[in-house]
Amino acid sequence: MKLFNTLKFNEVGPGHFQAKQQFGKYQLSVVLLPGKAKYEAAVFDDDMFVQLPGINDNDDVIPGLTPDSVNAIMLKLKTIELRFLSSVG
Repeated sequence: MKLFNTLKFNEVGPGHFQAKQQFGKYQLSVVLLPGKAKYEAAVFDDDMFVQLPGINDNDDVIPGLTPDSVNAIMLKLKTIELRFLSSVG
């Protein structure tokens, strides 16, 4: 499943692109900064940075990501979302 290709990047500044995707209560923000070839990502819960096991490595921002790396994060967030939905349903 390639979720990265579903992201819609908007130019939020000169050469600065951002996409946001909601996964249940979590929102993933993916940015491509001016002059960079790799992406950065962060996960939010109610507009607050969160660190999730298996996604973050002791920092709010996850740097140096390829599209495949972003896709892996998206799959983990999708799994968390589905587990939450099955536990309340």
